[in-house]
Amino acid sequence: LLAWIRRWMPWLSNRTTDNTLAGVQKKLDEFRGYRRKEKPPRIEQKGRLETSFNTLQTKLRLSNRPAFLPTEGHLVK
Repeated sequence: LLAWIRRWMPWLSNRTTDNTLAGVQKKLDEFRGYRRKEKPPRIEQKGRLETSFNTLQTKLRLSNRPAFLPTEGHLVK
């Protein structure tokens, strides 16, 4: 998931176009493809990760153990 995020962040941050209608439409079509094909499986994967993290935290709390703190850059958010 982290590798996927790192791969797509530069693409999502690049908002430049050639200032033509065709260029803007192409950019919009690329974004629609991203939202339809790339993002949904990752949202599902993030949901499973959040569930696993919360389950782990609950089990640790019930066992009177300290909470798990992920390293910086590996937080669920």
